[in-house]
Amino acid sequence: MSILPRIDPEFRSLIPSLSPDEREQLEQNIATSRKCYDPIILWEGVIIDGHNRFEICAKYGVEFQIEELPLTSREEAKVWILENQLGRRNLTDVTRIEMALLKAEMLREKAQKNLSLGGKKGGGKPLSVMTKPEMKPVHVQKAIAAEAGVGEEKLYNYMQIKEHGSPQLLEQVQSGELKIGTAHRLLTKEILKQLNHVDKILRYIEDCKPAEGYKAADPEIHSRLINLSNLYRALLDKLGGDHEAA
Repeated sequence: MSILPRIDPEFRSLIPSLSPDEREQLEQNIATSRKCYDPIILWEGVIIDGHNRFEICAKYGVEFQIEELPLTSREEAKVWILENQLGRRNLTDVTRIEMALLKAEMLREKAQKNLSLGGKKGGGKPLSVMTKPEMKPVHVQKAIAAEAGVGEEKLYNYMQIKEHGSPQLLEQVQSGELKIGTAHRLLTKEILKQLNHVDKILRYIEDCKPAEGYKAADPEIHSRLINLSNLYRALLDKLGGDHEAA
């Protein structure tokens, strides 16, 4: 082997870790057979697929084959890593969604960069995992769902959890403690509680204000309260699911 593969932390971070059982099985297979059947894939000498195989082979002194891909840039290498993992790994829905979203963000940024280099002004903000789902074109949501291998509803529900759920709820989903559907129903109930709370405040204000003078006296506060209530109602409509009070 004339090339000593290198590990790039960013590239490796794009690849989901093997479970302890998966890692143990792979290590046993290589150590027992003294062979590494799949090549280590490189870009400019850096590993883009095969980190675990490389480490195990180095540990047991097992020879391995390498394959260098003629990718044109670091950005293209990162997209290849995501596509390769989405196409071959038995990943959870959450992991697949996150990887598909990240790939979409990378492609969006690349397209904007190309427009800028071409003397054109790119429109819109880069697609982000924190972008509100309602701001994405429908065809983009459909493409991301297809890339992740999940339904559009599941993708939408997960994005609602990321955008509007608590850090604790999101962590429970990402760790596998809660399924996306279950977490979405919990979020819907929490939003409904907030909506009911806002409605109570509005009713109280309506009951206590002077008959004709409140809006004229402080129209800005009144308008903000109405807008807040409308915002919650709109959010609840988008969330769908179980609308019954918790």
